[in-house]
Parts: sequence; structure tokens; C-alpha cells
Amino acid sequence: MSEILIVALSLVLNALLPYLIVRRDLRGLSEERLARAWTDASFLSAVVAFGPFALPVHFAKTRRSLIGFGLGVGLGVLSLAVQGLAAALLSAAFGLD
Repeated sequence: MSEILIVALSLVLNALLPYLIVRRDLRGLSEERLARAWTDASFLSAVVAFGPFALPVHFAKTRRSLIGFGLGVGLGVLSLAVQGLAAALLSAAFGLD
């Protein structure tokens, strides 16, 4: 039963963390960069389907630079690390290997 909880947590974090990162980024974008961002339906589809792998696309699309792509890759790696840490902590709490 505890394995199901860990998988469920991973699935939720896989979509939630990129969603929060992109939503926070959208609040600070200029009008020009905001015009290049995904529409709401496309954004939600990308986050649910691709999770952290949607971050490099979002940041490269809005910044149109390698620095934006690098920022997206870095935040994607951070998102995956947080997700892995949460799963590891929950596994340790349940005494799983």
C-alpha cells in the first residue's frame, strides 16, 4: 500500500512542480515574452504530459535564447531532484528500500 502512495506522490509532483514554476515565471514576463508563451490549454497539456521536460521548452520559447533553455533545463533538473527527494523521504518513512 505504501508503494502506491509513493507512486501517487510522484505523479502529482511530476505535474505540480512544473505548473508552479511556469505560473510563477508567467507573472514576471514582459508583454512580448508573454505573447510567446503557451495558451492555458497548451500549457496544462504540456505540463501533464511531459512534466519537468516541458520546462526547457517554455523557457526557450519565452526567452528565445540558449540562456532561457539552460534555465529551463536547470529548473527541470531541480524539479526532478525535489520529486526524487520527496519519494526517498516517504520511502524512508515507510521503511522501504
